[in-house]
Amino acid sequence: MKKFTLTLYIFLTFLSCYAVADCDFDDFPVHPEMKLVPILGSGAVHNNQPVTIKGFYSPNLDVALLTRFYTRKWDDRIVESSLSPWNQLSTLVDNCMSTVQFVAADNGTEGRLVMTDYSVNIADMQLGVGTVMPNDAVVVTDTVMDDGAKKGRVTLAASGQTPAALARFYRSSMIRKGWALEQSFVEDSARVLVFRDGPALSNVLLVPIPTGTQILINSEEPE
Repeated sequence: MKKFTLTLYIFLTFLSCYAVADCDFDDFPVHPEMKLVPILGSGAVHNNQPVTIKGFYSPNLDVALLTRFYTRKWDDRIVESSLSPWNQLSTLVDNCMSTVQFVAADNGTEGRLVMTDYSVNIADMQLGVGTVMPNDAVVVTDTVMDDGAKKGRVTLAASGQTPAALARFYRSSMIRKGWALEQSFVEDSARVLVFRDGPALSNVLLVPIPTGTQILINSEEPE
């Protein structure tokens, strides 16, 4: 229970760089040495847009070989960038951007394949609707998942309040909504509250930052 936080932070940091929609992954070039791993399936929505993300790893490809592969596939339409420590290669075709993000690893090379549809206008859509948040919170990312067996939601936000004040807010607000507080503890200066409502669980992580607190809410409920 206490180790769910780091993976979610890394994952949400990556997601916040993209607005991903319903492009066809069949059009994404994949090197024969790349082994694909699903990260988010077709039942997921990130920041109000459908999202499908695939991870990959390869023990036989290094960064240079992977760069050459996509340079050949995408010709002069390729754009190189970086999101430390990751390398990024992208191309845009008919409002659909394909992005490969990769980094050298102990087992060769690992990364993610992302497709972004820039034809979708989400400017007027509010993030985090239905999630318990303090009045001053700014929602950064909001990801909803449904794999047919359970529904999940991961929401990342920021508040100017202290973790202690927010812990009191979530304790009272969630209990008023019918949730029971199962656990409350401190881990590496972060406050963690675990709530249950029947089979549904909601984990609230409150991490101190210089400007206040980062709020991470991870909820899941069986179908």
